Amino acid sequence: MAALLEVTGVSRSFLQGGRRISVLSDLSFSLEAGRRLTVTGRSGSGKSTLLNLLAGLDRPDAGSIRWQLSGRAWDPATLDERERTAFRRRHLGFVFQFFNLVPTLTARENVALMAELNGLDDAMERARQRLLRLGLDDRMDAFPETLSGGEQQRVAIARALVHEPAVVLADEPTGNLDRETGDAVFAELISVLAEEQRALVLVTHDPELALGGDGHLALGTRA
Repeated sequence: MAALLEVTGVSRSFLQGGRRISVLSDLSFSLEAGRRLTVTGRSGSGKSTLLNLLAGLDRPDAGSIRWQLSGRAWDPATLDERERTAFRRRHLGFVFQFFNLVPTLTARENVALMAELNGLDDAMERARQRLLRLGLDDRMDAFPETLSGGEQQRVAIARALVHEPAVVLADEPTGNLDRETGDAVFAELISVLAEEQRALVLVTHDPELALGGDGHLALGTRA
């Protein structure tokens, strides 16, 4: 199976207090369509930096990142800002630890917004279907502040998937939930991804979640 993502010899460092700190060094891995990669490491090991590089929010100092999506090869580092934004919006889905829902929009409107940004028809109907799939049929018109943590994360998952991205980047998606709720929400995310054959890059501190992927990338601590 051809790789959806090829990361080759990627390095990234930052200046801190006049000293250059190496965060990622000569990192290489690949990800196939529909597969799950878990990423672990201590604080400062480069987990968030890696997600930012994959999404084109940052550029590596060395090495290359190649996505193979919609019959085209994409290197986020070579795109201008407008192209990178369009790339992220169309091809990637994001799930964050703290949900990042728009507080003035209902659950359904939060999900529909991503479909609208992608110019998709019937955005509200697409949002309804996604929320139904995640068991939120009675919470569609609720605002985020009235939703439980588990419900908010389900809305965030629906938003990440409404435009049918090839891959989801998830940054500690259960980190703000209790164990029981987190396990339930994560199981639902995995179920949907498996059913739709979408890939996942999951950053987590949870050793149980880390063992559930098709591949595991353990990042080293910062020097």
